[in-house]
Amino acid sequence: MKVQKYNYFILIAIIFLAPYVLEAQRIKQPIHSFNEYSDKYTENQLAPITKPGKRFYVSVDGSNKNKGTKKSPFKSIESARDAIRKLKESSGLPKGGIHVILLNGTYSISETISLTSEDGGTFQAPIVYRAAENGKVILTDGIEIDTERFRLVDKKELLNRLHVKARGKVMSIDLSSDDLSQYFPGEGKYGQIAMDGHMLQLAQWPNRGYNHIDKIIDEGPTTRWLKPGEKPMPYSEENPTGGKFILKEELSSAIQEEFERTGDIQAQGYFHNDWYFQDESIGKIESSQIKLLHHTRYGIVDKIKSIPRRVRLFNVLAELDEPGEWYYDKKEQRLYVWPIEGFEAGKSNLTVIGNQKASIDKSKKHPLVKLENTSYVTFRDFIIENTGDIAFIISGGKYNILAGSIVRNGAGKGVEIDGGKYNGITGCDFYNLYSAFSIKGGDFASLEHSYNFATNNVIRDCRLRGYGVVSLNGVGLYFANNLLHSMNGAVMYKTVNLLMEYNEFYNIGYEMGDFNVAYCGAQWYTMNNVVRYNFVHHLIEPGGHPVAAFRNDDNGAGLKLYGNVFYRPGRASAQFDGPLNDFQNNITLDCNVLWWTLKKPIEQEGIQKKWDDLSRFGRDLPKGDKGDYLYITENVIGEKAWMKNPWKDAFPELKAMIEINPWAQTFGNVDLNYIYKVREPFHIHGGSGTVEGMESKEVGRFIDLPKEGHFELPEQIALDAFVDVEALDFRFKKSFKPMVDFKPIPFEKIGLVNDDFRTKTPNKREYRSAVYKRFKNEKGGRYSAEVVNARYPKPSYLK
Repeated sequence: MKVQKYNYFILIAIIFLAPYVLEAQRIKQPIHSFNEYSDKYTENQLAPITKPGKRFYVSVDGSNKNKGTKKSPFKSIESARDAIRKLKESSGLPKGGIHVILLNGTYSISETISLTSEDGGTFQAPIVYRAAENGKVILTDGIEIDTERFRLVDKKELLNRLHVKARGKVMSIDLSSDDLSQYFPGEGKYGQIAMDGHMLQLAQWPNRGYNHIDKIIDEGPTTRWLKPGEKPMPYSEENPTGGKFILKEELSSAIQEEFERTGDIQAQGYFHNDWYFQDESIGKIESSQIKLLHHTRYGIVDKIKSIPRRVRLFNVLAELDEPGEWYYDKKEQRLYVWPIEGFEAGKSNLTVIGNQKASIDKSKKHPLVKLENTSYVTFRDFIIENTGDIAFIISGGKYNILAGSIVRNGAGKGVEIDGGKYNGITGCDFYNLYSAFSIKGGDFASLEHSYNFATNNVIRDCRLRGYGVVSLNGVGLYFANNLLHSMNGAVMYKTVNLLMEYNEFYNIGYEMGDFNVAYCGAQWYTMNNVVRYNFVHHLIEPGGHPVAAFRNDDNGAGLKLYGNVFYRPGRASAQFDGPLNDFQNNITLDCNVLWWTLKKPIEQEGIQKKWDDLSRFGRDLPKGDKGDYLYITENVIGEKAWMKNPWKDAFPELKAMIEINPWAQTFGNVDLNYIYKVREPFHIHGGSGTVEGMESKEVGRFIDLPKEGHFELPEQIALDAFVDVEALDFRFKKSFKPMVDFKPIPFEKIGLVNDDFRTKTPNKREYRSAVYKRFKNEKGGRYSAEVVNARYPKPSYLK
């Protein structure tokens, strides 16, 4: 090949798409090292912000018989929507579109606000629903309870059920005549309540953190390894069959007595794996022995010797022992609450979180707002709270966004985007939800991009433990300039051509192990997922299995980690052991390992054995279960799609990978990286990736990596190369000269930005300095219950 005949940028593209063909002429910097790589994701992302041609107004004090002017406002959003429909029919949308302005107040939404294709705008005439004043308009679901009905608990029988700290401070209300039992079903589904804008905490033991299993009496039956058609062990309340254990901490007689009365306490925690949070029903408590009601996925097993199995008891009236905790007695239909500071009977709000209509079809989603096949519709500057399974749905259509809003205090998810193009979430804050949002879009078979996006959002304090606080699924999604922190949930993605850039992650996974801030894995079709220019810092693991920043797990393919900065990112910056994964132009500071990987088969005999192992699916394991790579790939993108267009031309490397060796780090690139205070740049683990294999002391060697790849050890860097480490400012000083081919990282662009939807951002220097100071003397890796339990953030009403 005569390279001089080709344009330089065409050459880069060819090398990017086919590294196995041009190995001898490898160029170290891939195409996503250029800033303009993001242009296709951002150049048409937002519809223009226009001066509206007409305005309608809505007020809590309005009337749906009014004209919708500021002096004569509508009462409901639906009335404004209907007025726009009539206007479109009569004269069409005015130039600049229409703004529906909600005047300050709290709007109680009893039914889904539904907009369809007839309610959309156009590029020249968008439809905008907005608050008159940011933060002053609340859209709320849920059931309000009159706080004047609260009475201090004073009956001896009830007082005896309370913790000694709570006596004389806890109030209760009889809800037997309110028909609210469906909001507190019990048996693991206990509901949520909020007081004066704060989500309250269900009574539990301990209030933050976990107790510890001292002795496992019975591991209990499991379901993970059931063969096709095999059923779990039967159980009943009279005959619980789950595992049994004793806690190190003393189990009070009050808890045992309470279980005898109610029969409804949950055991939550980590019974087997540190990455698998479980919520299990208790079947029996006797002589300090806790027996689970039924089978668990993996059993109660103490295989990780460096950290004990951790459990908390949930829904325990006897442990209601601090302000903000609550409990609902299902048998007596009585709600107990220790009011938070500032509570005033008759003035304070108490809301049972969930959908207002008790008769809703539980098999369907019931959002507060749903946009279905609309176009050019924006909702902005609201507070959305007290919602049920989901707050906001965008389904299909194009250029629909939720912007500049707070989504909080929800029983389920904040936002769901399902399909369409250029639909997004921007400038929003998500907290006190189960999960923040999910985004789907594009088509795997045709490789049609959706360009759906999430930008400039804050995601924190969500309850989900594990992957899926943010879920991304599809082709051509964009996730940028988001700030994620202070939770034990993370991003999960199954994508092609994802661009994840300029995000900041910290204090995530502080109670978990074998965990990451952004996770994909076990898929071969996940091509060209670019994760660049992100800042991951202060992942202080509890001990046990390692926490690391990014991972493509279980032989997954196609992750491109480029230009990221890692400061104290747990035990490693990256974990991957599959093909077509790159780790280039990154900076890793103060952790054990830069790249954690596994020793994989690179000789023909080992490669063939992996192919032969696929026969167990459908025989010993369900077809399509995790690890059935070829079946899963074809199920998503089509039969042998890697040999046909559009996949053949878009990703020729996928075909080559499958033909040569899809079971190792084939065609991977790890090079052009900097490290400081990293004990082991590459760790090639000799055991398997299972729980048992992780305990293995066997270690691989550099020669165990496949020859169809490029792996270079990183260069050392000193902290004086950076502007200000204690302020977590990792821009290079002007005097620093990086190694040849290393591209400076645009660190100043990472994190939240000021724009039309987020007009004020926290001072990065101030909050990053505070994070540095908070964790300066705290170390991970060796479990200490006292240290780990102190990491849990207190509820906002206790701060």
